[in-house]
Amino acid sequence: MIKDFIIVEDNVFSKNECDELISTYSNKTLMSNRSDSNYNFYDIELVNFKHIEKINNVLELYKNNFDEINMTASVWGLDNLRFKHFAPSKSFANWHSEHCISYPNRVLSLQIYLSNHNCGTEFYNGRIVKSEIGRVALFPAYFTHTHRGQVCPNNKDRYIITGYYNFYQKGINE
Repeated sequence: MIKDFIIVEDNVFSKNECDELISTYSNKTLMSNRSDSNYNFYDIELVNFKHIEKINNVLELYKNNFDEINMTASVWGLDNLRFKHFAPSKSFANWHSEHCISYPNRVLSLQIYLSNHNCGTEFYNGRIVKSEIGRVALFPAYFTHTHRGQVCPNNKDRYIITGYYNFYQKGINE
């Protein structure tokens, strides 16, 4: 069996929790400063995110399923969360990976789906993780997991929270 190093956990967040997150952050969003961006966002401070334990539980499942992640030579951890709102007919449709010249320390990508849609995150290898309320996906940030967002065919607003686990520089966060 070939591992794809993607873990998807359903019902990590309840519908009420997702609705609360949308209500809390949707009125705080800013336009992305990227010229190719199709979403508004709000950077969430980790210390203020009361659901961090739920994310940590998914990370533990990831570590248990893919022991290789425990063998990295450097320390890494969750650095940030970002609430994203995609208006109808908008998505991050360009193929991309999260590890790049601008973000060379990214190890894992986290996606928390806050709304249901007949679309999701499409990986270059053909796998699709559907957007379902309360679902969490965790996957490597590297080119091996190049992906893009699909446009909602039902023309609905989409809400997700993304996050990144990054390598720490020596002496920082140790």
